[in-house]
Amino acid sequence: MKSLTSTPTVDIQDYIIDKDPETIGKPPSTLDAFEVVLQNSTDFVIAKTTTKSKKELVILISQNLFYFKDGKSGKIEDVTYSSLKSFFKSIGTDSIKLEQVLWLPELGMDSTSGRLLDIISNEDYLEMCRHNVLGDIRRPSWYTGYWKQNQELFMKLHSIFPTISDKAANKYRDSLPVIFEIEKSYGYNEAMYFAEALLRSGVENYTSDIGYPRRSYIDNSTRWDDTRDLKGFMQLLDEPFNLSLYQLVDYIFFDTYAQGISDINTFFWITYQDFLSIQLKIYGIIKEKYPRYLRTEHDVLVLKAKIIEDLDKCEDFAQRSGEVKGLEYKGEAYSIIAPDTLQQVADEGVSLGNCVRSYVDRIKNDDCCILFLRKSHAPDESLVTLLYCNGLINNVEGLHGRKLSDEERKFLLGWGKKRKVGLAF
Repeated sequence: MKSLTSTPTVDIQDYIIDKDPETIGKPPSTLDAFEVVLQNSTDFVIAKTTTKSKKELVILISQNLFYFKDGKSGKIEDVTYSSLKSFFKSIGTDSIKLEQVLWLPELGMDSTSGRLLDIISNEDYLEMCRHNVLGDIRRPSWYTGYWKQNQELFMKLHSIFPTISDKAANKYRDSLPVIFEIEKSYGYNEAMYFAEALLRSGVENYTSDIGYPRRSYIDNSTRWDDTRDLKGFMQLLDEPFNLSLYQLVDYIFFDTYAQGISDINTFFWITYQDFLSIQLKIYGIIKEKYPRYLRTEHDVLVLKAKIIEDLDKCEDFAQRSGEVKGLEYKGEAYSIIAPDTLQQVADEGVSLGNCVRSYVDRIKNDDCCILFLRKSHAPDESLVTLLYCNGLINNVEGLHGRKLSDEERKFLLGWGKKRKVGLAF
């Protein structure tokens, strides 16, 4: 017997076998094999080999060619949903990874056959694929209206936004309706001004409308569509508000964020429009379009509106105020002013934080009027509210209900002697 003094060099890989119970003992040739023959950003070819046949799925979006090809006979077959299901049937729960194909990163039996057929049967989707903007958008139908409106703008947004996909609610997707509405009404540059401000802003969530997404009663899913009313941003640019587009963009994305508002939503738009509308109701004009403290200033205006509503019960308020005009007086340090409007009284009550609303019944029933004590060098700044009834000053209130200072009391006594008005305190 011959002795072996050496062994040939071998690799351990030569001895590793597949011990999976489902495949052990089966010749590899009996298993269906899938191979990615070709792939790029838009196109791919998948070959399926069995013991009896070889078939290729050819998807060439760049060439507008979609077919099955028999590897033996060369026969061409149309791509249909049933043919796709049959082709991928033996893949089971596995999937084929397409690392280079931007619009379809993987193929499987159930997950992508329907989507693949949807894409290749729709010219708009095909164009979006050719321009590499379809990405991971699962429901491209929501985007096609914007794509048709302005492809250049859509591609630009796709390039600068982190994502415009509809996998989850996000400020970029939800901003598309207003961006394209701005483009339609004002132009490309204005739309991009909005988009770039949104990109730079710390705002976490954005929606352009006053309302809520529609919910489907069929599958209980939330439907985002092109028919939502853009009554948030766009409405503020029109009558009666007439805000500047550029100033409004800067305000909602930067100024309000500095105020602690990081969610531009339905509540924000309602609050903002309410703030502007109340000014129109109270003053007839919008005195402040871009408030420094929106929430606080809105609440202040709401309070003023309530005061005016209460005072409006005094139907002859203007007449009574006219009758006491003769009590007005301007001294070196202080002045007495009779208000001309309910708005002035409301401003006084809010500015001083006093209970001017509690005077309503007395003004209505007791022939009382409101007068203002102001410093002569600042006649527009609230100082002390006076309640005048039947020749007497019955009550006085300064800031937060404070009483008169000695100097103020001295002035009122002197004024009262000149105007024959007594002080009932």
